[in-house]
Amino acid sequence: MCGIAGIFNLGSSNTISKKIISEMTVSLSHRGPDSMGCTIIRADNLESIDFIEDYDDTNIDCLIALGHRRLSIIDLTRDGYQPFYDPEKRYVIVFNGEIYNFIELREELIELKYKFQTKTDTEVLLQAYIAWGVNVFKKLNGMWSIAIYDKKKGELVLSRDRFGKKPLYYILNENFIVFASEPKALFKHPLIEKIPNVLKVAKYAGMNYRQIDGDTATFYENIHTLPAGSYWKLKPASKTKPVKFYQVEIKKQKDIVLADAITEFNSLLENAVKIRMRSDVPVGIMLSGGLDSTSITYYAKNNQKNIKTYSGITGEGYYNESVYIDEMVNTFKLEHQYIRPAEKNLENTLREMIYFHDEPICTVSWFSFYEITKIIAADGIKVVLTGHGGDELLAGYWDHYHYHWFDLMKMGGEEEYEISCWVDNHKKSIDEKNLMRDYIEKLKLNRLIEIEKYSEYIEATCKNVVDHCVDFKNFEYKFAPIGELDRRLYLELIKETVPAVLKAEDRNMMANSMENRCPFLDYRLVNFCYSLHSNLKIKNGIGKYLLRESMRGKLPENIRNRKDKTGHNAPSGDWWRGEQKKLIEKFLNKKGYINEEIYALNKVKDLFTRHLLGENHAMFFWQYINLNIWYEEIFEIT
Repeated sequence: MCGIAGIFNLGSSNTISKKIISEMTVSLSHRGPDSMGCTIIRADNLESIDFIEDYDDTNIDCLIALGHRRLSIIDLTRDGYQPFYDPEKRYVIVFNGEIYNFIELREELIELKYKFQTKTDTEVLLQAYIAWGVNVFKKLNGMWSIAIYDKKKGELVLSRDRFGKKPLYYILNENFIVFASEPKALFKHPLIEKIPNVLKVAKYAGMNYRQIDGDTATFYENIHTLPAGSYWKLKPASKTKPVKFYQVEIKKQKDIVLADAITEFNSLLENAVKIRMRSDVPVGIMLSGGLDSTSITYYAKNNQKNIKTYSGITGEGYYNESVYIDEMVNTFKLEHQYIRPAEKNLENTLREMIYFHDEPICTVSWFSFYEITKIIAADGIKVVLTGHGGDELLAGYWDHYHYHWFDLMKMGGEEEYEISCWVDNHKKSIDEKNLMRDYIEKLKLNRLIEIEKYSEYIEATCKNVVDHCVDFKNFEYKFAPIGELDRRLYLELIKETVPAVLKAEDRNMMANSMENRCPFLDYRLVNFCYSLHSNLKIKNGIGKYLLRESMRGKLPENIRNRKDKTGHNAPSGDWWRGEQKKLIEKFLNKKGYINEEIYALNKVKDLFTRHLLGENHAMFFWQYINLNIWYEEIFEIT
């Protein structure tokens, strides 16, 4: 896990200074504190000028400059330093991420007579690219953002992993492309300005966080992300676009029975955890009381006896999962630590986080995660496994039931039975059962996503951005017609929750020089789960049915059969009525861009009064204070 930066000249002006690429790379030092390297490749003789950190601002006639910050995970020796060259010095790579199947790829390449000088996954990756070209990306199991330059062809190839776990930002014009792991590095280039993207800001202000990461746009004008699951070949005077090498396909297995599904699922999940345990530094697990992280912990414990686990506890009652966590710790004799994030330093912590995120924080969960991550890092852990992705693969969210029932109703199925089971299992009332029927009626009208939006609190010039609901019929699919539950899960994986979670998780971890790994997002497991019928995901009124059955006899029954869902949340609504009330009032009385151009301030003030009186607008005011702090930190504070 590292940070990368680069400048590739596309036009007539072919000069780059050591100072620019050094400053870009240094700005990513938190992503890679263990070493730094840069290279500039001259235009006249293709000579590589390698250096560590040099602030000489003399312009050099060159083709490309690359920078790298290293967080040592695999092969901790100098052999892993980057930029990394092949023996003939034709190819050079900078790489952020981990290739989990590098051992298997190395063995395959050795059979093809390729030789290796190091034990790094970086060398395996470069040799694999030399062997297979861009087809290599289909063979990789891992997370990555990569830049590979071919001196002979004068060609740069950029690539990003299937689900966009590792970030890659860029700005492109007719003269150059500048790219980096984080926007802050791009702003070190003297020709790149910080300009807020009004459309993105307005979407964040007026829509649920799920709706803001479905495209390549960022919070800054002209800065984009390379699409997940793509590569991009670039050459001077040649106009090209990113090419997708991966697309989730939903191909249903018609006759798979539960026993066979359990066998294959267990095999895939066990291996996904096993290869993500490959590390030359300590590995820990972020353990909640939920089914996803406890399943990961079970397989990790089987693979490595001594493993540390960490749990964040925010608040009491609903937000406290310690009863389930304690049961896991005692059952498997885990080395465990509780961490209790506190809100008292909220503003200062948010300012710190926004420096690392370069944008407003999507939800309060990531404040809690950030505080937890700092303590895990202080304990000497560099790699953390998390359970993210399980909900989107196996139907773990509350609204997934509605889509499943709707599918059953359309097929003339058993929605009545499933709704009754749901009511019984979740101890719901008859009134709530009737509410479920009302929700299905909304689905009939194609209102297939309920977006919590506050468009009336946004200035009129921004309302067109948020004054709509997403309609599944306008979403393009490249596979056969499927049910509404599958569409919902697919949308969450590709455009909604997973992109938002992966982006925030990367920033939180890398701010503390750690990497996170998500076994549920192993592409083999994803492909398998999206091939399954809905009745293997929701059955008898219970979500994540296949995972629950797969963990039978492995996890404590109290956890395996748990019906409620908490998540890493925090009581922010109470914060705004308590110690953090003054923070919101401070921003409500502030003049400037956010209050004058984005929000309808008087309406926002009225909404806050209603929140103080008992209404719940916790998420709205989380976004409100984050936008204010972001704008101050990025555009007002110099």
